[in-house]
Amino acid sequence: MLPAGVDLAGLCEESGVVDALVFRRVSNTTWAHLGGFGRGRGWAGVVEVGDDEPMLAGDVGAVTVVAHSAPSHVIGPYYATGAAAVRLSNDVLVVLGNPADPLHITTPGVLRDLAAYVDDTLGEISPSKRLGDELEVLHAVRAVITTPVSTVSETLRHVIGVATDALSCEFGVVRDGTGRQALSGSWMPPRELLDHALDELEARAAGGTYCVQDASSVELPAPLRAEDGVHSVLAVPLPEPLGGILVAAHTVAEPRGFTSLCRHLGEQVADTAGVIAHTAVLREDLRDLADEHFRTARTDALTGLGNRMRWEEALGAAQERVDRGVPVAVITVDVDGLKEVNDTYGHDEGDALLRRCAVFLREHARDDDVLCRIGGDEFAMLLPVGPALAAERAASLTENLSARNSCRTRVAASVGHGTAIPGQRVIDAMRDADSAMYLQKKARRDAAMSQTLNA
Repeated sequence: MLPAGVDLAGLCEESGVVDALVFRRVSNTTWAHLGGFGRGRGWAGVVEVGDDEPMLAGDVGAVTVVAHSAPSHVIGPYYATGAAAVRLSNDVLVVLGNPADPLHITTPGVLRDLAAYVDDTLGEISPSKRLGDELEVLHAVRAVITTPVSTVSETLRHVIGVATDALSCEFGVVRDGTGRQALSGSWMPPRELLDHALDELEARAAGGTYCVQDASSVELPAPLRAEDGVHSVLAVPLPEPLGGILVAAHTVAEPRGFTSLCRHLGEQVADTAGVIAHTAVLREDLRDLADEHFRTARTDALTGLGNRMRWEEALGAAQERVDRGVPVAVITVDVDGLKEVNDTYGHDEGDALLRRCAVFLREHARDDDVLCRIGGDEFAMLLPVGPALAAERAASLTENLSARNSCRTRVAASVGHGTAIPGQRVIDAMRDADSAMYLQKKARRDAAMSQTLNA
């Protein structure tokens, strides 16, 4: 046993010990870490391990020394290059370690005395330490809740960013029940392998949080294996109705595992994320529904073109365009012979005629044209062009719709156009288009009557 007043810092430096972790049995299968120094002080109260840990297998008085070429798993979340596990009693284990180098002294008697001294001088976990741990969890949950996000994708990116930062991980990924995912971290595995890995981890975490402290001791799916550079993995299921999985990993860049505080923090973030992301899903569904209602209210049910409401809104927007100095044109198209088709073949054939006209106009419209059915047999087009192009477009439509009258297989229509240039009104351009269209209709009707009389 070390004498009273021993220079603990000097002895640790001489031995190469940087961290000390004291574990005590709290049940038949569980050991809790209560404190120590180095990382053992910061992890006080937040690490639990099961009795299947290899370092717990020694008899009372046993000292197990390990040395690695790089930081490797020792016990629970603790990784070190050099370490010694000292079994002081059936209920106490002390781990002495150095993250970067092998221990300088490996004499069992010296290590046993040092471990016993650390255990004897171990104090209670302070209330401030416990409070700090809880505040860390609350801070992460608050970060998930308070940052404004609108879409599900934005929410998932935000959640995994918070989780990766709070857990100090090199990699994190979250995937919801529909397959949407977001990644975060300084290390990124190949994306093409990730979906399969998430499927596997989601299956393993179906019963609750799944944690692997030493990737080399468990068969994990690529690209989250030890040979891929992963040291430890935490997988937390997202609650229903969202579903999915949150996965975090420590890599060779910062080799360590996950404390019980880390697992608790990950679970709280996942639970909160489930609520926030599901809210985003509902919000997106409502937006989509509102957009659908908006489109339906402005769509002609028979032809799928815009309706009168859509046309009136388009005229308002067109006037703003003209006021900014850009001309617009209006073309109106009135189907000839719709009544005759209805009277001869029935209204189903009349409806089919209107749909054929709509298809024809779509084929002759451009991407930035607005095309609407504004009356029973009347269609209108709003074009962002000047007088010359408007006349050219109207002439092309007139030529293609110049048959004597419509029938079951042919669309005939009268066409008119008008233009509004800066300083003019779009509504006047529409009146001009209507006037021209009716003049053309009269001329066509007069020509047809003349042909009938001369026949």
